[in-house]
Amino acid sequence: MVLLFLAALLALSDFGHAQDSVVQFAQETAIQVGHNATLHCNFSTSSSLPYIFWYQQRLTQSPQFLLQVSKFKPHVHSERISSVLSMENSQVLLHVQDAKLQDSAVYLCALSPHWCPQLSALYRKVRVL
Repeated sequence: MVLLFLAALLALSDFGHAQDSVVQFAQETAIQVGHNATLHCNFSTSSSLPYIFWYQQRLTQSPQFLLQVSKFKPHVHSERISSVLSMENSQVLLHVQDAKLQDSAVYLCALSPHWCPQLSALYRKVRVL
């Protein structure tokens, strides 16, 4: 059995607003090897051009960048992982296809109201409790 653990992370650029947030409802989900999973992340922002970042953090490792979606690129696909952004529903989905044992991890959904190349350094210091 593959366990996909979920966690929520809020990340803002220096230009972020206090009302910007992300919320993931399920704290933990379990799926069988070879099955598919969909992780949900709702967001709230005053920005009309938010950027959503997905990270994967395996046990004893730092978060690793998976992919980014935005209003300009609302659907991104990378191997067995894809993400779809819905501005209308303020929701972003992460799809994991054909789950493998190595997919067992904490998945982080991060929001930034503005694109800023320096944000990647910020994420390396995240500690998930």
